[in-house]
Amino acid sequence: MIAMLTGRVQQVAGDFSIINVGGVGFQVYMPLNSLEELTRCDEEVIIYTYLSHKEDAMTLYGFLRPEDKSLFQLIISVSGIGPKTALNILSFLPADDFRRAILNEETKALTKAPGVGLKSAQRLILELKSKIAKTVTTEERAELTAITGGTEGRQLVEDATAALIALGYPMAEATEVVKKVWQGNPNQKVPDLVRNSLKHLMR
Repeated sequence: MIAMLTGRVQQVAGDFSIINVGGVGFQVYMPLNSLEELTRCDEEVIIYTYLSHKEDAMTLYGFLRPEDKSLFQLIISVSGIGPKTALNILSFLPADDFRRAILNEETKALTKAPGVGLKSAQRLILELKSKIAKTVTTEERAELTAITGGTEGRQLVEDATAALIALGYPMAEATEVVKKVWQGNPNQKVPDLVRNSLKHLMR
């Protein structure tokens, strides 16, 4: 398994780049925004890669950030979604936009990617919503830590928010309500936080 490449950008063309690693050129398929970023790079780069191995071909897919690679692997875990379709999704929907589309069940946003029809979009939401609800961006984590005053409070808010999202509430609404309820009583545990947040939402 080739998990990472460190080298210089030899070429960017179409939907792939050629990365020169010690005189050997690796062809790496990447999201369009990542390829655009590579066109402005004159220094050595690190590409986080995923090797797709089929009977007739071995294909490298690459990402500039490890979290984007993790999201790619999460997408291809969905039944019927292959690496090429997953790459199309991340080309048309940056990571944060994709997460938002899944959590808010925005099928129209997902179907903008080539190869993703309505049924595929619905399957993506069904299989990934609860998993993505458990993840937050670095910026979101920092904001929650500042609001809650530490990692313990942040984790409580994250867990309660994930529970509400799994129940079908949109990410933005769930996050806002849980933060408000937690600030009203920071001594609540996750079950209490979820229960009181649901009461608030049902008013």
